[in-house]
Amino acid sequence: MGCACNRGREQFEVVRDGGTGRVVFRTANRGTALGVQGRYPGSVVRSTKDNKIVDPGKGELELVASDGTVLVRADDAQLLAKVAAAHEGATAREAGTGKAFELPPYTGKRRLAR
Repeated sequence: MGCACNRGREQFEVVRDGGTGRVVFRTANRGTALGVQGRYPGSVVRSTKDNKIVDPGKGELELVASDGTVLVRADDAQLLAKVAAAHEGATAREAGTGKAFELPPYTGKRRLAR
């Protein structure tokens, strides 16, 4: 059985101060790194394979609490609407640009027609 060191695999690092600070987190999962990035204002995600900063992805959305912390990051606006229903004052924005995004109304559980 091989080791779990991920040698030779692409890994993603969360780096403080726009990529010039220290590495605060490292993982082989891009989505996890982008999620952790939200906990560190001003941080970026960098690939260890080519040492380039990772783009958060076109159309990716994030839900931000009133104090500025990122609650959740996803591509599905309905999921964000569900989480926003539990967090009063939370706003949605595009992850890459920070542009505000209007969430669809959350209607609760969907029931199948019989």
